[in-house]
Amino acid sequence: MGLLNIFKKKTLTYDEVRELILNDGLQKLKKISPLSFSARHRSGDTPAYFAAEKGYTECLQIIMDRAPNTLKILTAHGATPAFVAAEQGHIDCLKIIGKIDPDIFKIETARGVTPGATPAYIAAEKGQRECLEFIFEIAPETLKTPNKNGRTPAFVAASKGQGECLEFLFAKAPETLKTPNRNGETPAYGAAEKGEVGSLKFILENDSDTLKTQNADGCTPAFVAAEKGKKECLEFIYEKFPEILKTPNNKGAVPAFVAAEKGRRECLEFIYEKAPETLKTPNANGEISAFVAAEKGKKECLEFIFEKFPETLKIPNNSGAVPAFIAAEKGRKECIEFIGENALETLEIENNRGATPYSIATRESNKECVELIAKYLKMDIEM
Repeated sequence: MGLLNIFKKKTLTYDEVRELILNDGLQKLKKISPLSFSARHRSGDTPAYFAAEKGYTECLQIIMDRAPNTLKILTAHGATPAFVAAEQGHIDCLKIIGKIDPDIFKIETARGVTPGATPAYIAAEKGQRECLEFIFEIAPETLKTPNKNGRTPAFVAASKGQGECLEFLFAKAPETLKTPNRNGETPAYGAAEKGEVGSLKFILENDSDTLKTQNADGCTPAFVAAEKGKKECLEFIYEKFPEILKTPNNKGAVPAFVAAEKGRRECLEFIYEKAPETLKTPNANGEISAFVAAEKGKKECLEFIFEKFPETLKIPNNSGAVPAFIAAEKGRKECIEFIGENALETLEIENNRGATPYSIATRESNKECVELIAKYLKMDIEM
């Protein structure tokens, strides 16, 4: 038997086929056993996936002609060659794959970074508008297909600031601007979370009400902008909907609360300028922004709140505890120091159960806080 016939009958490994693709071995690719195209890398990649990822159009065409079913094989993460071609913007590869079966564009990733994502989703995420347009021609419904978290291509385009893709998605599926994910968050929420003002502006022009839409927890896009420190987005939303800074979530917390909780002082300062009273708005447990700043050890926010409203260090929650209590419980030494210098008397307050910051710090074995409180109150340490 001649060497050529042996070569045709032999099933090559993934690495061997990959070498042919890399070294422009087109003629050999046309002659190897079709079973070779089913060979897999340990990651689950096939030769078709590799060719689509790198944009090797001629190689992919050969694979399609000789082993078309391998263009449907999923990697270990559940991604198809169509998925990676869309991700990389290889439109010519997508067109080849599209000849196999239109349903290939409906296959969702099984797991990985974006489980449940289709090629349309990844094209929107990466800003591959040309690929998105082609996918629309073949499988238009996938422009509305959400991933496992319920995020649509419009959601991810907004959160990634992919304006051209967002415009195209709105033109073809306008309802997706208001389609919520599994937690009730619309694309406006995703844009605010990631600081994408451009996306917010587009959404405002085309579906402004979603800038006020609350998610399942009652949080608006302004809430998440404050939480993530996206001041520019917070300013933009406030300019259009001033009342948004006073809108509480399901736990009664307003944006000022979460800004203090996360240590977003710039956002907290902006909120004070526009809605100063919300720095004293209590949540359902009666806790105001100073309380949560002390709880999380966000001293800069605690200082700012005290500067504007000194009385907040003395305002108790529903259990009768003031910020000194939670700082002592959580071992927030710097906050205890600040409170000791500015509201010494609150270190002696008893809550509804008769506990004091000192007794709580002792119970939690927060030695440094115990020592500090004892120093400020001139007590003998019991610990």
